[in-house]
Amino acid sequence: MYKRILFGTCLTEYCDHIFRFALKMAMENDAKLWIYHGLGRINQDAEKVLEAIKEAEKRVEEAYVTEMRSKGFNDYMINVSDGDVVSELVKLARNAKIDVLVMGTSTQAPLGTGESVNVGPLGPVTADTILWAPCPVLVVPPALIPGLARY
Repeated sequence: MYKRILFGTCLTEYCDHIFRFALKMAMENDAKLWIYHGLGRINQDAEKVLEAIKEAEKRVEEAYVTEMRSKGFNDYMINVSDGDVVSELVKLARNAKIDVLVMGTSTQAPLGTGESVNVGPLGPVTADTILWAPCPVLVVPPALIPGLARY
């Protein structure tokens, strides 16, 4: 049973489906849900970095908070940081004592209209997170995206 779930997002449309999976998992397990968005390395002064973090926090809220609240779910934390995305994600997982980290295969939607259904390897963030995470990493496959599942 998972009590602390961490969802890593790149805020793309593809992540919406992964978010719904993580939210359902959190609700079913009566768990706290951390939502993490990494900005990568920002080579600017501290004031500009803080502005970028605040802007990203707003985007995360716009993307996910309304849906969580509409389902009566309020046990969440939003974390945004600059720096190496994998390092920051792993550090958050360790410090928050996360039970499972939920993420997608890549930052890009795996299939576009007319593209092959043979998806490539994991993206670099997902692959490195699997290697460095202090907890299990659950990778949501493209087949779980509505409309792409094969029966």
